[in-house]
Amino acid sequence: MRAALAGALVALCVGATSAHAAGAVPGRLLVGFKPEATSQLQQRLVERAGGRLTRRLAHIRGGVVRARSHVALALIERRLRASSAVRYVEPDFYLQASKAPNDPLFANEYSLASSGAGYVNAQPAWDSRTNCSKVAILDTGTQYNHPDISPNLWHNPHEIQSNGKDDDKNGWVDDYYGVNLVKGKGSGVDDDGHGTHVSGIVAARGNNANGISGLCWSGSLMPVKFMDENGRGSTSDAIDGIGYAIHEGARIINCSFGSSKKSSALNDEVNYAKSKNTLLVVAAGNNGQNIDSKPIYPASFTQGNILTVAATTASGALASFSNYGKKNVDIGAPGSNIFSTYLGSTYKTLSGTSMAAPLVSAAAAMLRAKNSDLTYTQIKDALRDHTQPLASLSGKTVSGGLLNVAPALSSVH
Repeated sequence: MRAALAGALVALCVGATSAHAAGAVPGRLLVGFKPEATSQLQQRLVERAGGRLTRRLAHIRGGVVRARSHVALALIERRLRASSAVRYVEPDFYLQASKAPNDPLFANEYSLASSGAGYVNAQPAWDSRTNCSKVAILDTGTQYNHPDISPNLWHNPHEIQSNGKDDDKNGWVDDYYGVNLVKGKGSGVDDDGHGTHVSGIVAARGNNANGISGLCWSGSLMPVKFMDENGRGSTSDAIDGIGYAIHEGARIINCSFGSSKKSSALNDEVNYAKSKNTLLVVAAGNNGQNIDSKPIYPASFTQGNILTVAATTASGALASFSNYGKKNVDIGAPGSNIFSTYLGSTYKTLSGTSMAAPLVSAAAAMLRAKNSDLTYTQIKDALRDHTQPLASLSGKTVSGGLLNVAPALSSVH
């Protein structure tokens, strides 16, 4: 998983840019308004402060503000903070995807292909189910024509591809294979590689005599591109991405990114997702630290619809790069030397909590495919209550164990 949220959210693979080094989008603020603040009042408050309300984040009663000519952003921030109609004002932090460490001692494809301490017990689950529900990949996009991904790729059935129009009137132009929030139009095509790798872990087409298999042999991958070719994206785009995924029917969203900066706006969006019965599976981050005392977001948010994942090795050890936390990290999953799909219709080995989270997202989607009426609480409890106990995770995670797909699947009806 890459790391960085406040101004930028970053993908969480080992080797990614540090969350602590990430900043904010220049010239932009996120503002949260109180419920009594009408749209007209919001507009007036921003204009009086010297700013322009350039984008509304309506479902969290927020917006994106830019400064007018010759008005300092810091002055606008102070003026807005002074208003009784404003809940918070904060930078539009970057979020960053995380990359993996090139550790030659980590095994390849151990999580699905073998048994042992690092195995997630997938093969017994495949005896009863190989299909999964829709999963939104909130990331750098997905290579839509990768031969191991295209059979499982979601597309917008109400949109005509590349006609320059918003055919379904959902606010996004040409969002045929998901959405590109970086450009503001078009499909969620990957130009970094991180999102394609994550997608393959969830649902590279299985049992097709080609390439690899995801935990889900068949499924529905929804690319929601909010990070750029450097694995960095803004909080506001992440917020829009979660909203887009929910609007298009995803109730499981993989979030392989994070930041050391706490965003009230992103917290609001997590609450919105909670109100829509949506589970956010989040990478714990790659700082090798206890996030109970040194938080990373969204991993350290406390809402019940957050399921935070640490990374383990082939031997069942907690990966040296993985964050942990007895209160804030729910479960472990293999994240070291994970072989998956990559750009150019190729495959690549990466490590990071970014690689651990999508295994858990896939397991959650498998449970939801079995029973679409499950709540996020029921899915989360099934996964946490049926882990394989590991000494390396005892006292380091809520469950003290590794993802254990077969018993979790058997526990739901």
